[in-house]
Amino acid sequence: MIVRNHMSTPPITVSPETDFKVAMGLMQRHRIRRLPVVDGNGLLAGIVAERDLLGAADRYLQSVADIGEIMTRRVVTVERNTPVVEAASLMIGLKIGGLPVVDASNKVLGIITETDLMKALVDMLAEEKPGKAVTAKPIGKKSARKRPPRKTPAKSARTRTAPKKRKPKRATTRSRTRR
Repeated sequence: MIVRNHMSTPPITVSPETDFKVAMGLMQRHRIRRLPVVDGNGLLAGIVAERDLLGAADRYLQSVADIGEIMTRRVVTVERNTPVVEAASLMIGLKIGGLPVVDASNKVLGIITETDLMKALVDMLAEEKPGKAVTAKPIGKKSARKRPPRKTPAKSARTRTAPKKRKPKRATTRSRTRR
């Protein structure tokens, strides 16, 4: 299994001059958490993650901030013929969620993410058990499956009545009179 068969392509990229609010909008629209940053020639210049933009939003909310100010410049990358296991090991070891996939000239071809690796795992497990369909169900949405009706407890032979309300005790004061 190699990265080329599991990476997300074409890559959604931004330039260093892109405003961070535009980049955040791209992430929300495409439901992604990281964007490779490319220069005018399409070569990798850096990467920006959603958490970087959230931190920038706190600092630059009322002003303009370019991605070039926020991005990570030293980017760990893989090539398209890299084994998936090697890419996954890099991500685990460095605690990062995605790797840009580049060619020999550093042009961005795609990106491999945690989600892509999970899909590869599902594909691999499905191959091991032929005849069994493996399907993914979305999390967070209510299923269309109806729930079975609740079982009501059987009534006991004695019926209980609500406990009687007790009157609150009045505070009493004793006055002593001296003679």
